[in-house]
Parts: sequence; structure tokens; C-alpha cells
Amino acid sequence: MVIKIQTKQTGIPVEIGELKFTFDTSDESIKNYYEAGQKTLKEMQNVEDDDLDAAKEILEKGYDLILGKGAFKQIYKQTPSLIEVTQYFMQLAEGIQEKLSGIGKGLSQQDKAQEYLRHKNKPKNKNKNKK
Repeated sequence: MVIKIQTKQTGIPVEIGELKFTFDTSDESIKNYYEAGQKTLKEMQNVEDDDLDAAKEILEKGYDLILGKGAFKQIYKQTPSLIEVTQYFMQLAEGIQEKLSGIGKGLSQQDKAQEYLRHKNKPKNKNKNKK
């Protein structure tokens, strides 16, 4: 008797205008998503309004980490406006977060795992009852 288990696709389809991407839902990709998404949004808040080159560089790193190398250039070519591309990034981050939560891979799951490992690896205090 053979046990046959169908594998699942590890990706979320993403469309931005006419462009199509796939957000990889592997563990490493999700980790990169949380790190890149938070870092990108934080760095964008610190960019001077007139520093377009810095804003472009930050967004390019964020998009390319989340959607794959070259994603930002394709998106910016389609919509050559940093204001709009920034809005897309925010919508992308929100949409991915919703999808990840829906499939049980949201940040809360990651937090639970990290909390479990923290407690599991915590050294036990054997001298608790000594005065």
C-alpha cells in the first residue's frame, strides 16, 4: 500500500498592473518578507522628500527581495512615479500579510515558534530554592 500525499504550490500570485509575479511562501522567503518589508517601510519614513535616488534604492531592495530580482525595475517602468510605486508596495505588504495569515503562516505563527524556542532553550535555574 502506498501513501500518496499531494504537494502544495509554495507561492501567492501577485499582479501589479499588467505585471505578474509570484510571492514564494517558503520559510526563507517569508522570513525575508518580514525583514525586507519592515526595513523598507522604516527606511522610507526617514528619506528626505527630495531624495528620489535614496527612495528608489530602498524600494528596489524591498521589491526585489519580496518579488524577485528585477521586479522594481519592471514596476517602475510600468508606473514611473515613486509616490505610486510606494503605494503599491504598501498594498503588496498588506496583501501578502493577509494571505499569509489566511494560510497559517502569518507573523503570529512565527512569533509563537520563536517564543517556544526561547523558553525551550532557556537555562534552568537549579539554585532557585537556595537562600
